[in-house]
Amino acid sequence: MDDSISENAKRQLRKEIPALKAEILALYRSLDRKFGLHAAEVPIEFGFDEERLGAYTPSGNGQEESFYFSLVFVGFLSRDSLHREDKLDLYRHEYAHYMQFHMDIPKEYRFRSGLHGSAWKYCCSLVGAAPSEYYRFGKGREKHDYEKALNNPWKNPHTALLDLAHRKREAEDSRNRTIRYRKGDTVVHPKFGPGTIEDLEQMTGSVRLTIRFPDAVRKIDQKWLLRSNYKKRS
Repeated sequence: MDDSISENAKRQLRKEIPALKAEILALYRSLDRKFGLHAAEVPIEFGFDEERLGAYTPSGNGQEESFYFSLVFVGFLSRDSLHREDKLDLYRHEYAHYMQFHMDIPKEYRFRSGLHGSAWKYCCSLVGAAPSEYYRFGKGREKHDYEKALNNPWKNPHTALLDLAHRKREAEDSRNRTIRYRKGDTVVHPKFGPGTIEDLEQMTGSVRLTIRFPDAVRKIDQKWLLRSNYKKRS
């Protein structure tokens, strides 16, 4: 997606906040009743972050407790809006973070620390969220193997490094799947020259662009444009 969002697009997305908030609160109230919690009373904030889908911030260190969701991804009319099931999974993902700070986690599920450690995965199993730190296209519609996630306190001296590498790969995959161009955009390729984007196709791990160059129409993976820093022409 472009580094900037037009003011008109922001105005349109802000109009969706009441409906989005109602959707989130309906889910959180049902989960609150089930677990005796009060997440629906926590303020919900919205913004236009293009790298972060959502977040839960606990109170403390001068911060107020809050939930945050990016309208770029949860907005109904947003070009990069998530599938409904993936949006619900995102809401559950952040609710699971809330649960970490407001529930007693059984000792057997506290074998791995961290924001997305075993305690958080235990909470995910309770609310039906994907036990995965980063968003992956279609993950909200999959059946999750909580037993494997919760009953494998295996220790490896390289776990931290392996987890870091895994998280970096997941973050890169998430960025690659986010559409960053529009039909009609002009890009400049160092070999083929200027070209106009005629079509975009969402792939499992990236976005395929159909670009008309002076000599031919070519299909190019968006991630290669991003990695090579090919800029969109204004």
